[in-house]
Amino acid sequence: MTIKTLGFIGIGNMGARMVPHIAATGIPIHIFDLNDEASKSLARSHNNIIVEESAAAVAKAADAVITMLPAGPDVNLCALGENGLVAGFSEGDILIDMSSSQPWMTVELSEALAAKGVDMIDAPVSGGTRGADAGTLTLMIGGGDEDVERCLPVLEPMAGHIFRTGKVGSGHALKTLNNLLSGLNTVAAAEALMIGTRFGLDPEVMCDVINESTGMNSSTKRNMKEHVISRKFGGGFAWDIKFKDYKIAMELARITQTPVPFSALGFQLYESANSWIGDTSDKQSIEWVRWYEHFVGSEIRKPANDC
Repeated sequence: MTIKTLGFIGIGNMGARMVPHIAATGIPIHIFDLNDEASKSLARSHNNIIVEESAAAVAKAADAVITMLPAGPDVNLCALGENGLVAGFSEGDILIDMSSSQPWMTVELSEALAAKGVDMIDAPVSGGTRGADAGTLTLMIGGGDEDVERCLPVLEPMAGHIFRTGKVGSGHALKTLNNLLSGLNTVAAAEALMIGTRFGLDPEVMCDVINESTGMNSSTKRNMKEHVISRKFGGGFAWDIKFKDYKIAMELARITQTPVPFSALGFQLYESANSWIGDTSDKQSIEWVRWYEHFVGSEIRKPANDC
């Protein structure tokens, strides 16, 4: 069945950037967020975006609903809680969870929805706010072939790359493992650049060389020059989301009985940094390097005569 009307729940940093790409196709989109002003502000930019007062109202108005929420428990509450999606869903509707959710919770939710005649796929994203702005996100999609094919027309406008990962929950599993590796890349890159900086090397030159060599990773390519060496420590990837994904990956390792000594050490380092940085709403994942610099007693910056 063709999706003629879409719902979208979660108009945050990512959702607010993703919805306009779908809206540009002309499909009516019914949206809801606990921050009502965020929804109204987005609706003012497109005449085919309609603000609803609840998740149930979104599901009642749409053939399919996308959720872009912080984690699995939030998606479960949105779907099964009071005035949630199930109160508005009809048989044959579909839930597309694009959140960074716990894969085992996704499997359980898909089973609960299937009992009510509602299908589900998971389609988490990588690319951050920059990719969401550009419509070049990488999507990892888990679900039945017919369900995925049905949803592609509303997913493709947001994506630069789309990968089919297997059954429901597999997209969320791959997303959390990607972010686990991303976190470990930051640890490895920071340590290498710190050694070089303390020896007297220019960290910008180090990044240039590494990025044309076998040591290249996502941190040396995107984060170290722009956010660490510059001392800006931005990055567009919220600390809480990155740390949450790391915790999900560690729990997935436990569930699958997979020994992960290197990842476990990295997790301990992130836990220590989390305590040192403190509870601030705007902290970015790259700020792990600030804690590492504090721990070492040096900064990764250009030599004084080059500053």
